[in-house]
Amino acid sequence: MYVTLEHHFIQIVYYLIMVLEMIGVVILLVYAGKALVAVFKSTHRCKQLLSEGITTALSFLLGGEVLKTIVAPDWKDIGMTCAILLMRAAVTVLLHWESRHENETENDEERGK
Repeated sequence: MYVTLEHHFIQIVYYLIMVLEMIGVVILLVYAGKALVAVFKSTHRCKQLLSEGITTALSFLLGGEVLKTIVAPDWKDIGMTCAILLMRAAVTVLLHWESRHENETENDEERGK
């Protein structure tokens, strides 16, 4: 019975991982579409939209990576998952920093006018 419960638990976790990753992909595609529309409309929000989309999508992908550590069978897989998690977290932090820096620059330019 324990083996059956464990098997079902692992299957549920894998489905949740897939759902989180698909949500991340959909969010990224939606924001990429919005950024593309912004390019054609010649607005200056293209970079900001794409940055927001990447950051939001990475949050969902990070959630999937965290779930992968639950069902990882050995330390090699856990190490690989942690490395991916750290890289994605670093990209998220850098995108937040860039977005904040860009917003501060825009505010400074508006005050100067």
